[in-house]
Formats: sequence, C-alpha cells, structure tokens
Amino acid sequence: MLLAQLTDTHVLDPESDEERWVDNNARLALAISALNAEHPAPDLVVATGDLTNDGQPGELAELVRQLGGLDVPLMVLPGNHDDRASLRAAFDQPWGVESHLSWSIECGPIQVIGLDTTVPRQIHGLFDAEREAWLVETLARSAGRPTLIAMHHPPFVSGISWMDGGRLRRAAAFAALVAANPQVNRIVCGHLHRPVQTAVGGVLTTVGLSTVHHVALNLAEDATIEMIRDPAGYQLHNFDGANWVSHTRYIDTGEAAFVPSWA
Repeated sequence: MLLAQLTDTHVLDPESDEERWVDNNARLALAISALNAEHPAPDLVVATGDLTNDGQPGELAELVRQLGGLDVPLMVLPGNHDDRASLRAAFDQPWGVESHLSWSIECGPIQVIGLDTTVPRQIHGLFDAEREAWLVETLARSAGRPTLIAMHHPPFVSGISWMDGGRLRRAAAFAALVAANPQVNRIVCGHLHRPVQTAVGGVLTTVGLSTVHHVALNLAEDATIEMIRDPAGYQLHNFDGANWVSHTRYIDTGEAAFVPSWA
C-alpha cells in the first residue's frame, strides 16, 4: 500500500494579482507531474487541506482542473483556507456527515480516515465532541484494520510559536482516543508548511511539506512570522503490512538522479 500526501497547495485564481513568493499553481502542476511519474504508482493520493488560498470560486476551479490530471485515486480534506461547502460540491467523495467533511475508506489492507478539523473562519483546528463521537464510531467499524488518520491541523505543539496558536484544540482528547485504539498506526497532517514528526498517543505523526513556500524554522519563544523558499514536494507513505515508512519527494530542485562512478 503506497499513499501519497499533498498538502498546503494554496492554489490561486490564475487571474489573481495576489502576492505570491513562488508560483503556487505551477508548483502544484510540477507535483502532479511527479506523482504521475512515480513507479510504483501510489494507490491513493490524500490532500490534507489548505488546497486553495482563500476558498474563492476561481481558486477552486483551478484546483479541480489541476487535481483532475492525477492518474491515481484522490481524497481531499479541507484546511482553514478552504471553504467546506465548495469542496463538498466540487469533489465527489463519500463524505461521512453533513456538518463536517470527514470521511473513511478502505484502501488495500488499510483503513484511511480523513478527519476534518477545521472551524469556519478560524485558523485553529478543533476536535470537538461531535467529531470525537464520529471518530469513535468510525474506528469501531474498522474491525481492527491498520488505520491511518489524515487531518489538517497537527495535534501537537510544534515549537514554532506563531504557528502553534493555530494548532488543534482538544488535542489531548484526540491523543487519548488514538492511544485507546491500537489499530491506528499512523497520523499525517498539514498546516505547518514544513516536515515535522513526533508521536501522538504513541503513534508516529508527521506533517507533510507544502508545495509552496515553507514556514521558516525558528524555535525561539518570541519568533516572528517568517517564510522561506525551502525545496517543496510531497510525501510517500509506504505500508508493508506491518509498518509505515515515509519518504519525501522534492520537486523543482534542478537536480536529477545520477549513477555514481563507483556503482
């Protein structure tokens, strides 16, 4: 089972003159081209939120156009920059409930759960009682299958102070639920725009890297808002039947693989 993760693509309306530090739309196009060239091909692509820059119709149309070019199945989740109603209308997915855009699917030997952590018009995420009840019920139906949970907001403190204000609220309740369900063996997130990893409820939890600009790494308590043009890309999460192994695919670096003289 090979799962690819796109996140924080921040697609813009092609007609927009909004400030950009890289070409957001061109970066997504490069990522899609690279995903389509992967061998072996991913079984599933999960896009973990902030797919549009502001949830506007022109942005969504461009997102749908670009993601329509993927050669493998796709599931999407909203981020705080997206509009729930628009995503629901644009993507034909087995959305689980009306009030949030969570979902659950079987893919090969695993269960993939998409947990919508967004709060309309707010930056932070929330694991409220309603979503907790939905996740409890969904995990109970998974019959012990190895389960990956995808979400936008990281359920932990990253140490990047100005970003942590927008983290998941009630993260302790989420961690406790994960710890009580041993079939959950991986959690993947977005939002931070840079690769991060830790354990939540005893489960390895990773943040994927954005296809656009990254949040600069500054762990000072008084860190101010800073971005950086680090190499962009996506992640590949490979499940071998027992364990997950994750790899980062960088795009648009100007480098290509080569055979060294000693090989």
